[in-house]
Order: sequence, then C-alpha cells, then structure tokens
Amino acid sequence: MRTPRCRSSCYYCLLLLVALIPLASAAVHRISVDQRPGVNLRSAQVRAHYESRAAFMSKLHSLRGQSTPGDPSPAAPSATSLASHNTTDAGITPPAKRGLVSPGTQDPYPLAPTTSLLDTLDQELSGALLKRALVGVAPVRGDLLDKQWVAAMMIGSSQQEFSVIFDTGSSDLWVPSSNCYSQACLSLRRFNPSKSSTFQSLNQPWSINYADSLSVSGTIGVDDVTIAGIKISKQTFGPASVVYGSPTALEFDGMLGLAFDSNSEIGAATPVTNMMLQGQLDEPVVSVWLNKASNQDKSLSNGGQFIFGGVDDSLFTGSITYVQVTSADDWQVTVDEVHIGRKELPLSSSSARAIVDTGSSYILFPDYLAVAFHREIPNSRYDDKLGWQIPCALANSRTVGDLTFTLGGEKFSVPLSDIVILTSEYKGYCLSIIDSWKEVDGHSSQSGILLGDLFIKNQYVVFDYGKRRIGFAQKVDTAPGGIGLNAKGAGTSIRLRMKDVSLQQPGQMIAIMATTILATLLPSAWSL
Repeated sequence: MRTPRCRSSCYYCLLLLVALIPLASAAVHRISVDQRPGVNLRSAQVRAHYESRAAFMSKLHSLRGQSTPGDPSPAAPSATSLASHNTTDAGITPPAKRGLVSPGTQDPYPLAPTTSLLDTLDQELSGALLKRALVGVAPVRGDLLDKQWVAAMMIGSSQQEFSVIFDTGSSDLWVPSSNCYSQACLSLRRFNPSKSSTFQSLNQPWSINYADSLSVSGTIGVDDVTIAGIKISKQTFGPASVVYGSPTALEFDGMLGLAFDSNSEIGAATPVTNMMLQGQLDEPVVSVWLNKASNQDKSLSNGGQFIFGGVDDSLFTGSITYVQVTSADDWQVTVDEVHIGRKELPLSSSSARAIVDTGSSYILFPDYLAVAFHREIPNSRYDDKLGWQIPCALANSRTVGDLTFTLGGEKFSVPLSDIVILTSEYKGYCLSIIDSWKEVDGHSSQSGILLGDLFIKNQYVVFDYGKRRIGFAQKVDTAPGGIGLNAKGAGTSIRLRMKDVSLQQPGQMIAIMATTILATLLPSAWSL
C-alpha cells in the first residue's frame, strides 16, 4: 500500500531539508586529526561507506511500497546490531553486501513503524549513519631506496609509541623491552611494562630468527595495542630483551606480523585476527598502497598506507584480480608465468610458488631463475661479493622491457628502472635488486619466489583473510590528498593529518546530495 499523498510541494522541500542536514554534517566537514598513530576512518572514500550509502538509497527506492500509518512492520535494528558481524575460526566471514532485498527474503535492516514518509526517512537516515565503517588506515613512511616502509603503533595504557614494519611474511608482534641492553636496542624505543597498568607477563620464553640474520627473544606479554587507530584488547606480543642484528640501521623498532596464526612463533593470535574477533573490522582484509620515493617529497612522509578492514577504490584503476593462497601459513600464491620484456623465463613447478611479503625489500629468485633473468639484460654480470650488476645506462632503457608476473591470468609488472639501483653506480655498473636465494644465509635451497616491496610498490595489493586469497590491481601513482607521518622522530609524537575528507567543496557536496535525493523522491511524488 502506498504512503499517503502529500498535499503541498512544501512538504517535499521540508523532506529534502531534513534529509540533507545529517548527510551534510557527516560528509562535508573537514577533519584535522591529531591521532597517534593512525585513524579509525569513517570516511566516504572507503568502500564500506559506499555500501552503507547504497543501502540507504535502496531503502529510498523501496519506500514507494511501504505501508500506511498504523500498519505493522518489523522493529528497526539497534546501532549495536548494525555494527556487528560473525566470525569463524578458519577466517572471518565478511558482512553481507547491502542492497535491495530479494523477494521472499527477510530484510536484515527493516524499517520501524512509520507515521509518515517524513518520519520514515528521518529514521532511515539515522539508521544508515549509525552503521559504522570499521576501517583503520595506517600511514607508512618510506626511505630513499625503497628498502622499507615503517608504520606507527602504540602499546599499553600509557600509549607508548613504536615504529614497526608491517610484515606479511611473519605472524608475530614484538618490540624492544626496557630490559634490553644489547647494542641494537640502545637507540630504539623500548617498551616499559612498569608504565602500563594493563600489561601482563605470561612468564614464557619466545624467540624468532629472520632470514636477514636478525634474531630476537624475550618473555611473552599481553597488553592493549593500537594499530591504525584501532584498539585491540589483550594482544599477546613479544617484549624483546635480546635483539641481535641491526634494526637501528633500518630505522624501525619492531615487527608486526600479518601472516596467519599458524605461522606464529609465539603461538598467539595475530593482531589482525584479534581485530576481527573483537568486531573491529568491516571486512576481513588488509589492503596496501606503497608510494615510491621517486613520487614523494624530500620528507618522504607520504609513504603510503595499510588499510585495515577495507579497499580504497581511489588507490587503483580497473578491477582487482584475486588469486587463492596455496599455503596454510604464508601468503603464497601460484605464478603462471614470468617475463622480462617479451622473453618468457623458465619456471619449474616448485619455482611457481611465490610468497607476497611486505617485510622484504626486494625480489628473490631461485638461482637458476636469477641467472636466466640477468642473461636477458645486455652486459649484466655477477660479482662474488656484490651480486648481480646491470649497466646503469639501461635503467631507463625501453629495449629490455619490464619484469612481468602473470598472476590469475593477468600481468603485473615491475619496470627495469626500479630494479637498477642508480645510487650504487661504479664505473658504469649498478647493483640489481633482483637477487637469488643463495645470497641469503641458510636459504640457498629455497626453490620458490619472494615478491617483496619491489613488486608490491608497483601494485595495489589486497590480503583477504576471509577467503584466503590475494588481490592485485593497477595502483595509481599518487594518492588523493596527502598523509603526513613522523614515524621515527626523537621525542616527537607521531601525527596523522587528513586535510580534507570530502572530495568537493561543502556547497558542491550539498548540491550533489540534493540532486541525488530529488532524483529519488520526484518519481515517487509524480506517481502519487
């Protein structure tokens, strides 16, 4: 049955005004955030918000068939039910996509009893705005050679700050402890358990050894941590009392693992798992956009971002190609083909496995594949001490072509200019970033491929925990807006500033909102 006819066009003017006020207040205001070390984003630029708005517009369309005043209808959902979603042990089931409800299906977002079209719309607007987009954005900072990108996080009730590497190649969180006096710890931020009222020690030892000779150990602890503006309660982590290696040279304090729980050396649920179990994420995904040093200013502050819980459509073009993960522990996928220019490189079945690792700087091949790759580059050579070298003049050559990986039937490339380290020039030769596993101590027998940041910084990458797959898309070179981060400043708080969340000026945004709602309401008015 139709909604009662309105007797005056002024009624629709009032309706439009009421509808615009909450939308404008939610989307138009500029935000100057001074949060550390990230922001739990409620932005219309994130896909989760597009979906909630699409749900609202679907509701507007469906109002033509709503009941008259007094007819029974289901109760409206509470804010709590709108924000909740289910989890499973194998992965987190993402919330159902919002949209038109199929005939015969119970509406998961039913309207409350109505007394008028105006009341219905006002109630629906409030419900849509109560639906939170649970997305955290962590800005990262790069370096001059694109070797690493560090992010900021906080631990404990006193919000102690640390710079960490988000590492999809491992599954544990650790930072140096205040009782670490090894040489590597002296210049790092160290976690002081006595300054956190929420810290608990489990009195259990832990240790981790990394491929680059970094070794850490200590006693397992539990505390609240904040990552990308998202607070995780009772996260198990490793305060490191012993750190061997040179993290000081890499300018980071610790590591935050983003692989699967089964790969944890500490034997604990990862921070991402706990985010999902605690209902902190709208979707069970972490998406990555890394900015190259060549596309940044001298401060290197806009190094990119890790998005916890969503996919930002403004950071890539085209569609996302998803490839299923083939390992229970790691983000490993199958590589279909590898090309340098038009030349296809030989790829054995064991070499066709690739781990996508944000914690590694470069690309590693099994030895035979590294040799085959460099043989296709004119006058390249191998040095026992320095590794592979490429004539510097070929960095911008178009005759050689790109290094291209075919994943899920689509091609994703790395330009030769990114492979040649021009700052290493000596007598016309430069170092190659493509290396073989034999150069990594204890890993000479490794047969697969490691796709590190050299590959990732040229794509937009989505790590989907719910469906255990990785998505690849063509990244945009420059992110809309700018993100500033001081992830390693002595005595300086880590700051994130978002200058303007909206893409339009307030007047333009209101006009667009008005047009959208009028386009929806006028057909309904004409039919009455």
